[in-house]
Amino acid sequence: MGEPNNVLNVYMNRADRIRSILEYYLEQKISEDWIFEAEDGFYHVRNSKGRITYRQRDIIRRVHTLNFSFQLGLENQYTINLIYPWRLMEMDCCAYGRDIERTQERNAAQGVKYDAEDDFKYRYRKEDRLEPVLNLTLYWGRRKWRKPLSISDMVDMDALPEKLRQLLGDYKVHLIHMRSIPEAELQKMDSDLKYVLGLMKCTRSKKKYEEYIQKNREYFSRIPRSAVDVIDVCTNIKDIREHLQFREAHDTQSKEEEADMCQALDAIIKDAEKKGKKQGRKQGIDQTNQLIQRLLADGRQGDLAKAVSDPLFQNQLFHEYHIFKSHLM
Repeated sequence: MGEPNNVLNVYMNRADRIRSILEYYLEQKISEDWIFEAEDGFYHVRNSKGRITYRQRDIIRRVHTLNFSFQLGLENQYTINLIYPWRLMEMDCCAYGRDIERTQERNAAQGVKYDAEDDFKYRYRKEDRLEPVLNLTLYWGRRKWRKPLSISDMVDMDALPEKLRQLLGDYKVHLIHMRSIPEAELQKMDSDLKYVLGLMKCTRSKKKYEEYIQKNREYFSRIPRSAVDVIDVCTNIKDIREHLQFREAHDTQSKEEEADMCQALDAIIKDAEKKGKKQGRKQGIDQTNQLIQRLLADGRQGDLAKAVSDPLFQNQLFHEYHIFKSHLM
């Protein structure tokens, strides 16, 4: 994975952010009795040469309530992946395979007695059940991801008869385009995801993102470091990081450092103003030198002397020679 994916994985690893995206997908608030526990998303596999390799999920949580439980897989994608449905299917196969192995080991350790309808060969009983693995793919890129979103998008079945097409075991990707979540839905979120995504919607306009930061000063004056990282890799806002100073969070329970982005933005604006004035002065000097050279070349020493003490006359000379200044002397 490249840097954007690493940054996104760290950011989305927090329970309140996972809860926000799940509530957006479900279109309703979820009960406080939903517990999100860390699950092992690291799977060992053997490649075609018999060597051990691995597959690793971005984020996986075991979600359980009083009534049910399931495994929730979140995959962060910053770019469109043309083999992604297969990759996701492969990871689910690994997860279910490990669940089957755990069930088999448990049955063996408990000395389970198998009935006629059980599968003694595979140490599996008819009442044994796998925990469902449910996936959401969080796509953070700018381009629309239209395909592939299923195995059927990856295969060529045009020449197959309709009856044979029905035999395909399809596998679908449930994708959320993070930048396309409506503002009204962002406001329903109880995590800082709403501010990070809200800012990402404004980054095509310097004026808009500056206004958004100022409008939400309470958050951006104490923005967590992981959120800064996401903004840094997912937007075209320049120079902010070099003006940030990270410090311990005001909230003693938070393990993240935080920074004042409003202060950084103020510093950037001041630097830009200083740079603009400096460039303006340099441009003014260059243009004045150009006027002096033109007047001397034309033998107009008298006009040159008058221009030194008469700004209006000097400005007339600039226009006469088509030298247009942004700042008058």
